Amino acid sequence: MQQERVPPLPARLGLACYKCYKEENVRLSRCSGSLIDWKNHKPMCKALSSIEKEPMAMATLFFSLPSEPTTDLNVLKNMTEAYGSNILNFCHRSLNRKATTAEFNLVGWEPRCMVCTRTNQLIRMEAAKNGTSSAKIQQLIPCPQCNVSFCCSPAHWEAARLLHDRPCEDAPGPDSSGLSQCEMNRQVRTDVNFENTIAESHTPTGTFMWAPDRVLARWSSLEGKTWDGEFGDEMRKSVGVPTTLSMGPWVRGASDNLTMPMTILYGLEKMNEGDDGWTKKHTLTVHILGASTKELTGAMGFEEILHRLPEIKTLKLVLCGPEMPGGRIPQTITMETCPDCTRRGRKRIHEHACDTYHAFVQNKGTKYEKPDLCIAFNSGASQESIQTWPATFKLLVERKVPSLFTAYNREEAEAEAAILRSAGAKLLSPLGPNKNPWGSGKVIPEPNSVYGFYAVNGWLAGGFK
Repeated sequence: MQQERVPPLPARLGLACYKCYKEENVRLSRCSGSLIDWKNHKPMCKALSSIEKEPMAMATLFFSLPSEPTTDLNVLKNMTEAYGSNILNFCHRSLNRKATTAEFNLVGWEPRCMVCTRTNQLIRMEAAKNGTSSAKIQQLIPCPQCNVSFCCSPAHWEAARLLHDRPCEDAPGPDSSGLSQCEMNRQVRTDVNFENTIAESHTPTGTFMWAPDRVLARWSSLEGKTWDGEFGDEMRKSVGVPTTLSMGPWVRGASDNLTMPMTILYGLEKMNEGDDGWTKKHTLTVHILGASTKELTGAMGFEEILHRLPEIKTLKLVLCGPEMPGGRIPQTITMETCPDCTRRGRKRIHEHACDTYHAFVQNKGTKYEKPDLCIAFNSGASQESIQTWPATFKLLVERKVPSLFTAYNREEAEAEAAILRSAGAKLLSPLGPNKNPWGSGKVIPEPNSVYGFYAVNGWLAGGFK
């Protein structure tokens, strides 16, 4: 299944072309009904424009707008979610269908004032309602430092500084400690520029992936270690980055894929605290629940598990999820390994199954063997995939299968932890809900929000056995 590419952040915020994603040396124009991509954009464009002609839609949108700026994050969250939901509901009625991913992005990533959540569309609608001349309309003002956060007036920027310049406590990512929203926004822009200039030359998809090809002499605990400490110097030599340049963007880019094997290793270490027997097994088996395109395209990264566990002879990964290609009959694939692992007779075997995990176990019957770890990356169990997970949770708890779940942000992690506890799981404190030290360092501002960030495996929702 090929996923629809999400445009880079600057394009989503109207700072770069939405078609080619170029930001520098281009003249940007707002939609005028004559876009190159007009055929695809036309339905959503008309739906969004029609809102300004519907009195009921306008009344609904204006009703939730505050008269004064606020820095209460709960209030801001409720306002942005209500606005996005109302906009999409009006658009769905106009389109007579649900919005596509690209169409949703136009709403979810629309710039808005940090302390009153007004968008440029709402500002125009308010001006028209009050009879203000279009020449006097004040559009959203970007922060001059990061150019990613916005306010609708200088007065609102004065209020917003309390949020924008203070440390983001909930932000995921190893490079986020103590950073403000403004500083993190600038880091995000750096990573976007890196991906646009470097990553596109590495892979056809424009996604940067890297993994070390060395095999460590022995297993070493991950406790207290960092992405840069473990990979920075080795990566610098591998890709030839001069010592005058920071490895930050490179390491953060690579961590977006390496977070999967490193989180698996961290989970196994914490599950087996005080017992390193798992590092010396002949075969290590890991079942990845809810697996999809991400695990398939990043399959090469899983060899890092073998490279950090030199005594393991075979790594068996079962990739199980309703979005996996193929049928419900599992397919076994022997993957290529690096020359060093091949020479030592070490193997990496992947088994693919298109099914929910509880159905997969049921179909296996007496042939099912408990793995060393079951893990679900960003399961969405508390949001998008509420219906499919309860039966799997019940099975994992009843069979006492060592299991670990990750999430994009604190809110999802805490909600998922509550669901796991209600299913009878006794969560291990080192495994959530808390920040994942091996979550991706490539953070992304939250959509449909004026504050906050998320990252792939940014949080550990809960681990149990």
